[in-house]
Amino acid sequence: MAYARINTITFSSEEAADELEANYASTAPTGFPEAEMLVAVRTGPLTASLTSIYEDKAAFDRSADERSRRMKVNGHLMDLVDVQEGEVSLFYTK
Repeated sequence: MAYARINTITFSSEEAADELEANYASTAPTGFPEAEMLVAVRTGPLTASLTSIYEDKAAFDRSADERSRRMKVNGHLMDLVDVQEGEVSLFYTK
């Protein structure tokens, strides 16, 4: 069953949000090659929601090292990151 991670991020500044948004958009597809879907939504000047969906929990788990590396490198750009994960009950795209 598909498995997802949802990150709700509060950035330290608008400049930090701009920087991380641009970086994620250009590097996430290659950094998370097993992701079936990556969505980043800027929900406000200092906030964003990032969702990734993987084929299964095993693929999700394999992405953990890259996520940890990115969090360490970019941690100074974020004030708060709320992470939730779970099985996907609907994965619809038109």
